[in-house]
Amino acid sequence: MKTLWVAVVLSFVSVGQPAPLTCDKLAKPVEKRPDLPGRWHYIAVSTEVCLPALLINNMFWPSLAVDVTYKGTPHHYAATVKAKMHGFCVNETEDFFQNNNKLFEVNSENSPVGEPDVLLQTSCSDCIVLKSNDTLSTVSLLSRRTTVTEEELKEFEMQVQCLDFSKPQILNADQDYENCQVIDDITEDQSGTFLLRVFERVRSTHQSILKCLVDMLLSYIPVIIT
Repeated sequence: MKTLWVAVVLSFVSVGQPAPLTCDKLAKPVEKRPDLPGRWHYIAVSTEVCLPALLINNMFWPSLAVDVTYKGTPHHYAATVKAKMHGFCVNETEDFFQNNNKLFEVNSENSPVGEPDVLLQTSCSDCIVLKSNDTLSTVSLLSRRTTVTEEELKEFEMQVQCLDFSKPQILNADQDYENCQVIDDITEDQSGTFLLRVFERVRSTHQSILKCLVDMLLSYIPVIIT
């Protein structure tokens, strides 16, 4: 269930909610295997350096969800990822194998292969946090809800800091995947409209891209000097 591309009740109303986890716990895998079948909404995504997630969010501002279904064989599931970008949608399905807190891709014989995604701890009762070491290393917050509370989002922000990842990008909360056009059927005129929307999005958010580039450059200066 790799990320393709590829989140708040205030503290005074949190009575009865579990206390936020500490940094040492947030960096550890879950101990109890979560119940995965059903729909999960991507709330926020972080990458090791700020630029990849920032570019994806600032160009396409995607909505992402994944529908997990049981395959009928123990620990085997299918994940259908739904993405919506500027009114156009794309779906992609892949199978995976769950072994406790690890999610593996499977080969043609349904055997687990490669380096797994890892489910990390969270105090959010209907959320999962997924750490992926694929081509693009990511940490993603997913929830049964389309949005999460400020407290839950702040915990995730602390979690990615614990893992030395960049500030998370909050994804689009528009989860209507029925009323949008499949991007494979896009016409030439619609392609122009799509690119115009990308340009307008980048123009309105370019300052954050510049800040990310400056921060990345400054982070390399000590290494260059030494």
